[in-house]
Amino acid sequence: MVVATVAFCLGGLLFGGAFIFLALSLSDLRALGTLRRTTPTPIGARSRGRVALEGVTEYGPAGRQFAPVSGEDCAWYHVVLLREPSRRFSRGDDPDHDVLLDVASPAWPTLADHGGRLPVDPRTWTDPILEEPSVPVTTRLEHRLAAPVPLPSIVPPDVVADLRKSERLSLTEVRIPRGTKVFALARVNGRGLAPRRSGATVFTTLSRAEVLTSRRESMGMGRRMAGGFGLAGLALMALAVAYFRIFPG
Repeated sequence: MVVATVAFCLGGLLFGGAFIFLALSLSDLRALGTLRRTTPTPIGARSRGRVALEGVTEYGPAGRQFAPVSGEDCAWYHVVLLREPSRRFSRGDDPDHDVLLDVASPAWPTLADHGGRLPVDPRTWTDPILEEPSVPVTTRLEHRLAAPVPLPSIVPPDVVADLRKSERLSLTEVRIPRGTKVFALARVNGRGLAPRRSGATVFTTLSRAEVLTSRRESMGMGRRMAGGFGLAGLALMALAVAYFRIFPG
């Protein structure tokens, strides 16, 4: 009886999981339709609203940038320094870290082709539902008293001197290299290229053809997983129901 009950519950979970994979597959289907309908246009001929663009990353209005952690030439950077854990005991929604440094390039990078340039809002490549390979390059350093590492000059010396044995410094640099080929599906507003308000946003090193292939494969995988989970769930629930009917007590 216990085994049958567990099997029925497990079957229900698998059947519910099938709906999750089906929803993901439908999301990929909508994104695939949008990608097919939106053909790339030259940046110089851009208009407001949804666009597909192909270009390379370039310096923004602030010109050439040097990433403070890696020292690399780049079009844009963002550096965050955290001290964690900053509190032995946290209450409620209090964070378990302190943000000691949060700096970025003075201007956005641009996406360029033979016809022009377009500033790119950093939210375009930090959209939480991006699926394809990302454009930014990330460098991370972690410093502890027991395992020190050389830190760049952007880290204030007093921060290092005040570090406790139970704490660590986490330094993260995200940068946009210059000259990286990009395919973007986003929207153009008054400031430049930005993430779409609804639907898929794409900002990737893949070509448009590769993105289409990737989405088709993802959609196919979602359908197969939905079918497999659904059939397995129904089979387990059916076996459990049959057992309950044969052995009702």
